[in-house]
Amino acid sequence: MPSSEELAKPLARAINIYSRVTRRELDPNVCRELARHIKKLAQQGVEDPNRLTVHGLSYLRRHLAAPRGRRDH
Repeated sequence: MPSSEELAKPLARAINIYSRVTRRELDPNVCRELARHIKKLAQQGVEDPNRLTVHGLSYLRRHLAAPRGRRDH
């Protein structure tokens, strides 16, 4: 399993990318949940930092996206 330092990089990348794209800051609780999610994936054998970043972005999109049918144009 990657070290905490190695897990911090994909975590930070996912947070930075999501924040830039959505133009919003993430709640500290969401960041903690994301960190747990990425750590769990690493424990399951996902070691590639790029893959962990993509999983992190998918997690954020699923958990923070606006409800369907309510999109700003």
